[in-house]
Amino acid sequence: MTVLICERNELDSSTARDHEPANQEESAISKDPRVTHASDFEEEGCRRPLEASASTTGSGSPDMMAEIKAASETGLPTKSRPSLNRVLQDISASLGDLQAAVREADLQSEKDRAAAESAMVEASRGYRDLFDLAPDAYLVTDAQTIIAESNQAAAAMLQVDQGSLQGKPLTHFVAEADRPAFQSILIQVREGGDKRNWEFRLQPAEGSPFSASVNVSAQTDHRDQLVRVLWLLRDVREDKAEAERLKSLLSRLKSSFHGIVDAVAQAVEIKDPQTAGHQRRVAQLAVAIAREMEFSLNCLEGIRVAGLLHDIGKIAIPIEILSKPGALSNLECEFIKSHCQVGFDLLKNIDFPWPVLQAILQHHERLDGSGYPAGLTDRDIVLEARILGVADVVEAMISARSYGPAQGIDKALEEIHQNTGILYDPEVVNICLKLFVEKGFSFS
Repeated sequence: MTVLICERNELDSSTARDHEPANQEESAISKDPRVTHASDFEEEGCRRPLEASASTTGSGSPDMMAEIKAASETGLPTKSRPSLNRVLQDISASLGDLQAAVREADLQSEKDRAAAESAMVEASRGYRDLFDLAPDAYLVTDAQTIIAESNQAAAAMLQVDQGSLQGKPLTHFVAEADRPAFQSILIQVREGGDKRNWEFRLQPAEGSPFSASVNVSAQTDHRDQLVRVLWLLRDVREDKAEAERLKSLLSRLKSSFHGIVDAVAQAVEIKDPQTAGHQRRVAQLAVAIAREMEFSLNCLEGIRVAGLLHDIGKIAIPIEILSKPGALSNLECEFIKSHCQVGFDLLKNIDFPWPVLQAILQHHERLDGSGYPAGLTDRDIVLEARILGVADVVEAMISARSYGPAQGIDKALEEIHQNTGILYDPEVVNICLKLFVEKGFSFS
């Protein structure tokens, strides 16, 4: 029993010695006024009146400044912590600024929305004015050609009130004989989208059917489904009447022009009777050559006019020189050669739609530069002049002149054949020979 009591006492003493340093350290810490437990600070912060916190400004409250000063004196580190009230004030201020910004954004958005709506209204009004007052007839239909919108011109064209067009099918105003073709074209529009310069007859509410030119534009949705069709209708009755008037006027002007050309050609023949018919025959052969060269009808007309007028400059040469028998002097030759330039000068103020003036001026030019008046060579000579040059030589050699008898067609063809590529265009010469030798060409 005594032994057990002694062992217990020793065990208790040993346990007390093991715990003694810790208890002393804890006691020292608890006695140190510089140490504050977190629970004490939190509890103190919760108990601190809001008025005391609210009075803090700038760098902190007096209590906090005291803590910082005490910490600096003891050498312990400090950490500045804002008060809860200050945090709440900052959050409240930020929320206020955010609310003000939101209100300002809402106000600006409302202004922008109002401005956009006003612009849309103005644009819509402008579109309606343009649509309604357009001189051409416009219709808007759905995919089944039921009229949804129309302008005044469309109502006037169809001779109905503008309001009564809405809801009616467009086919109701198509002439009955043209409806099958209308439906066929409409299928193409639905498949292809657009149709330009389509023409069919419209049947107005009163009166006879009339032709209208139609342009169609189909509009589809995001699924590529046809939703509406825009129609531009134009009455072509006046256009056709105007076209007929212009055609008739052009025909009369053309007739008058050719009459003037013939009269001028005859004036030259009156001046020099021995060359009567020369310009007409040259024009005939030149046109035949140009036709073999596949000239267009318009170009053939140009070379005919050039042939009829190519010697018009001779009207300024004295008749004594033109009809003089035998050889001419050098001065007389110069007079004869001047007829190319004189002819050009007489007609230069006429705006021919063909190279008539160049052909008149150059029809005595030769490929090797030996011709007149400018001594041009090869491709510097216009094709019409090269054709006239060959036709002029052939006709002159088979006709009698005061300075000598006719030399005949064989001699004329021999002349152009021997000088092909030297004086005369090879292609023109070959065609001319072919006309006389193979096709039996003759002057009428």
